[in-house]
Amino acid sequence: MWRLAALVSAVWLASCGAAAQPDDAAIAADFHNHQSNVEVTAEGTVVRLLADRTSSTGTHEQFIIKLSSQNLTIEVEHNISIGRRVPIAEGDHVIVHGEYVWDSKGGLIHFTHHDPQGTHEGGYVEDSGTTYD
Repeated sequence: MWRLAALVSAVWLASCGAAAQPDDAAIAADFHNHQSNVEVTAEGTVVRLLADRTSSTGTHEQFIIKLSSQNLTIEVEHNISIGRRVPIAEGDHVIVHGEYVWDSKGGLIHFTHHDPQGTHEGGYVEDSGTTYD
Protein backbone atom coordinates (compact mmCIF):
# COMPACT_ATOMS: atom_id res chain seq x y z
CA MET A 1 0.00 0.00 0.00
CA TRP A 2 2.81 2.45 0.82
CA ARG A 3 4.29 1.88 -2.67
CA LEU A 4 1.01 2.96 -4.26
CA ALA A 5 0.93 6.05 -2.04
CA ALA A 6 4.51 6.91 -2.99
CA LEU A 7 3.73 6.45 -6.69
CA VAL A 8 0.62 8.64 -6.47
CA SER A 9 2.62 11.32 -4.63
CA ALA A 10 5.40 11.27 -7.23
CA VAL A 11 2.94 11.54 -10.13
CA TRP A 12 1.08 14.35 -8.38
CA LEU A 13 4.28 16.30 -7.69
CA ALA A 14 5.43 15.90 -11.29
CA SER A 15 2.08 17.08 -12.64
CA CYS A 16 2.21 20.13 -10.38
CA GLY A 17 5.52 21.18 -11.86
CA ALA A 18 7.45 20.45 -8.68
CA ALA A 19 11.03 21.57 -9.10
CA ALA A 20 13.81 19.07 -9.43
CA GLN A 21 16.29 18.97 -6.56
CA PRO A 22 19.75 20.42 -7.26
CA ASP A 23 22.41 17.77 -7.87
CA ASP A 24 25.76 19.51 -8.28
CA ALA A 25 27.66 16.21 -7.88
CA ALA A 26 25.91 14.83 -10.97
CA ILE A 27 26.90 17.95 -12.93
CA ALA A 28 30.53 17.55 -11.81
CA ALA A 29 30.39 13.92 -12.99
CA ASP A 30 28.93 15.06 -16.34
CA PHE A 31 31.82 17.53 -16.66
CA HIS A 32 34.49 14.95 -15.85
CA ASN A 33 32.87 12.40 -18.21
CA HIS A 34 32.39 14.95 -21.05
CA GLN A 35 28.62 14.39 -21.06
CA SER A 36 26.27 16.72 -22.97
CA ASN A 37 22.54 17.13 -23.55
CA VAL A 38 21.73 16.12 -19.97
CA GLU A 39 18.88 17.68 -17.97
CA VAL A 40 20.36 19.11 -14.77
CA THR A 41 19.46 21.25 -11.78
CA ALA A 42 22.31 23.32 -10.35
CA GLU A 43 22.59 25.42 -7.22
CA GLY A 44 25.21 28.12 -6.99
CA THR A 45 26.33 31.69 -6.58
CA VAL A 46 26.59 34.13 -9.46
CA VAL A 47 30.27 35.04 -9.79
CA ARG A 48 30.26 36.96 -13.07
CA LEU A 49 27.81 38.71 -15.36
CA LEU A 50 28.44 38.54 -19.10
CA ALA A 51 27.09 40.71 -21.91
CA ASP A 52 23.92 39.56 -23.67
CA ARG A 53 24.54 37.46 -26.77
CA THR A 54 22.26 37.42 -29.81
CA SER A 55 22.05 34.42 -32.13
CA SER A 56 19.56 32.87 -34.54
CA THR A 57 17.62 31.51 -31.54
CA GLY A 58 17.25 34.90 -29.82
CA THR A 59 18.94 37.08 -27.24
CA HIS A 60 20.58 35.30 -24.32
CA GLU A 61 21.27 36.72 -20.88
CA GLN A 62 24.57 35.15 -19.77
CA PHE A 63 26.20 34.70 -16.38
CA ILE A 64 28.56 32.33 -14.60
CA ILE A 65 27.76 30.47 -11.39
CA LYS A 66 30.02 28.60 -8.99
CA LEU A 67 28.29 25.43 -7.85
CA SER A 68 27.45 25.35 -4.15
CA SER A 69 28.86 21.92 -3.38
CA GLN A 70 31.49 21.45 -6.10
CA ASN A 71 34.58 23.33 -7.21
CA LEU A 72 33.19 24.03 -10.68
CA THR A 73 31.89 27.08 -12.52
CA ILE A 74 29.18 26.83 -15.16
CA GLU A 75 28.02 29.37 -17.74
CA VAL A 76 24.25 29.90 -17.89
CA GLU A 77 22.60 31.06 -21.13
CA HIS A 78 19.01 32.17 -20.50
CA ASN A 79 17.05 32.98 -23.68
CA ILE A 80 15.23 36.26 -22.95
CA SER A 81 13.52 36.17 -26.35
CA ILE A 82 11.47 33.31 -24.85
CA GLY A 83 11.67 33.73 -21.06
CA ARG A 84 11.77 36.79 -18.83
CA ARG A 85 15.08 38.46 -18.04
CA VAL A 86 16.37 37.57 -14.57
CA PRO A 87 17.41 40.66 -12.56
CA ILE A 88 20.58 38.81 -11.66
CA ALA A 89 23.48 40.33 -9.71
CA GLU A 90 26.89 39.03 -8.69
CA GLY A 91 26.57 37.27 -5.35
CA ASP A 92 22.99 36.09 -5.95
CA HIS A 93 22.23 32.52 -4.90
CA VAL A 94 20.37 30.81 -7.77
CA ILE A 95 18.91 27.47 -8.78
CA VAL A 96 19.08 26.73 -12.49
CA HIS A 97 17.33 23.93 -14.37
CA GLY A 98 18.10 23.22 -18.02
CA GLU A 99 20.24 21.24 -20.40
CA TYR A 100 23.94 20.81 -19.63
CA VAL A 101 26.45 20.95 -22.48
CA TRP A 102 30.07 20.01 -21.79
CA ASP A 103 33.01 22.26 -22.62
CA SER A 104 36.54 22.40 -21.22
CA LYS A 105 35.77 25.50 -19.09
CA GLY A 106 33.10 23.75 -16.98
CA GLY A 107 30.21 23.58 -19.40
CA LEU A 108 27.06 25.55 -19.84
CA ILE A 109 23.40 25.22 -19.04
CA HIS A 110 20.85 26.42 -21.58
CA PHE A 111 17.14 25.77 -22.23
CA THR A 112 16.51 27.54 -18.90
CA HIS A 113 13.06 28.62 -20.09
CA HIS A 114 9.77 27.06 -21.14
CA ASP A 115 9.69 25.45 -24.58
CA PRO A 116 7.04 27.08 -26.79
CA GLN A 117 7.28 24.12 -29.24
CA GLY A 118 6.80 21.55 -26.47
CA THR A 119 9.70 19.42 -27.73
CA HIS A 120 12.03 19.95 -24.78
CA GLU A 121 11.73 19.78 -21.00
CA GLY A 122 11.08 23.26 -19.66
CA GLY A 123 13.80 24.91 -17.60
CA TYR A 124 14.03 27.88 -15.26
CA VAL A 125 16.23 30.17 -13.22
CA GLU A 126 15.18 30.77 -9.62
CA ASP A 127 16.56 33.94 -8.04
CA SER A 128 15.48 35.44 -4.70
CA GLY A 129 12.46 33.15 -4.53
CA THR A 130 11.14 34.10 -8.00
CA THR A 131 11.16 31.62 -10.87
CA TYR A 132 11.94 32.91 -14.36
CA ASP A 133 10.99 30.57 -17.18
